[in-house]
Amino acid sequence: MIKYRLKCKSTYCSEKNEFDGWFQNIEAFEKQLFSGLINCPVCGSDNIIKLLATPNVIKEKSQNAKNIKLKKDKGFPCPEKSYLGNENINNITTMLRTIKKEIQKNSTFVGDNFVSKVRSMKEGKIKEKPIHGHGSKKEIQELRDEGIDVVNIPWIPDDH
Repeated sequence: MIKYRLKCKSTYCSEKNEFDGWFQNIEAFEKQLFSGLINCPVCGSDNIIKLLATPNVIKEKSQNAKNIKLKKDKGFPCPEKSYLGNENINNITTMLRTIKKEIQKNSTFVGDNFVSKVRSMKEGKIKEKPIHGHGSKKEIQELRDEGIDVVNIPWIPDDH
């Protein structure tokens, strides 16, 4: 796992908001970044940059490394950790799946028509109602710039 220091570049955060993100590797980070899946935890913007960072090397002599090694040697599971309050990644995945199910239950899927439907609701052409769908990174940013409150939520595959 690689930990990156990230920064929100949106006007809402005034370029002050920094946060950490954990990724399996640089390719996973770049794929998520270019897909618009990395969002500011404060404003939800996907206008994120990676800051320069120094490598984090864990020495085998550290007590924490010894404890983890001992647990693994004894067959105890060592859950992967996330930057979100050190919660277990499985718990975060479960939470995102729950959010997804609630959205699906309480809103209408409009697919690629999401951006046009949102604008039509704002202009009063159609009745406002909860919807979810797809929009490009650029389209979502344009909606935010127009003052329309939209949120990117990672769409976790269903657990089978």
